[in-house]
Amino acid sequence: FDRRQSPVAAELQRGVCRRFRAEGLSVVTELSLANGRRADVVALSAGGDITIIEIKSCLLDYQSDGKWQDYLPFCDRLYFAVAADFPCEVIPVSAGLILAATAPSWCGSRWRSA
Repeated sequence: FDRRQSPVAAELQRGVCRRFRAEGLSVVTELSLANGRRADVVALSAGGDITIIEIKSCLLDYQSDGKWQDYLPFCDRLYFAVAADFPCEVIPVSAGLILAATAPSWCGSRWRSA
């Protein structure tokens, strides 16, 4: 938690990191990419697969941030992590979705393919 995030985003980030670590992945936060973007959470599997997770604390946070496509060249999968009350229908079907019931508890995730 670096105090740039809202309390909701910080709780989502902590929950996401705990979940991916529990699955045996290495996790880093706020990782700068070669294109100048900074990924909220990056998870690396033992096999070398890279997952980027964009934390969205509310609908306005999502709507005001259109840079998620800039992450695609740097990952094998991209997820949005949101609270359970987030209107998930706005998340692109080409991205994964992580739902947190009440952060930091974990609800689950699903990968949606187009």
